[in-house]
Amino acid sequence: MDFVADTTLLVGLWRRQAWALAFAQKEAGKSVGLPWTVLGEFRHGATVAGHSTQQVEAFLRLGVPLLDPVPVIPVYARLCSELQIKKVYRLIGQNDIWIGATAIAAQCPLITRNPRHFHHMSDMEVDVLIPD
Repeated sequence: MDFVADTTLLVGLWRRQAWALAFAQKEAGKSVGLPWTVLGEFRHGATVAGHSTQQVEAFLRLGVPLLDPVPVIPVYARLCSELQIKKVYRLIGQNDIWIGATAIAAQCPLITRNPRHFHHMSDMEVDVLIPD
């Protein structure tokens, strides 16, 4: 696996936004893994927005691998413990900590358009996708 994606990439692909499609085309030969948390966030957003369950299921069957959460759990525990002693902890959602822990455990850069919380996490490379 070459990258771990956060929810912003999935949303960009769903909406067929130019920046997301350009990333997918540029990195076509590389693999992108998804944390289970990202799938949950994406499905939640799609449900709230009233998107068809069948269309969402078809979109998610495009072959993006779901990452195993088992090796992530100890990384999450360490990361959460480190962040709890900082004031920024209250500003970071638990889902973002799980997503960051997944990228750290996979030893892959995290692809996001929203790096605000991820830069507070140690031992993680963050690749920020900026629209053209």
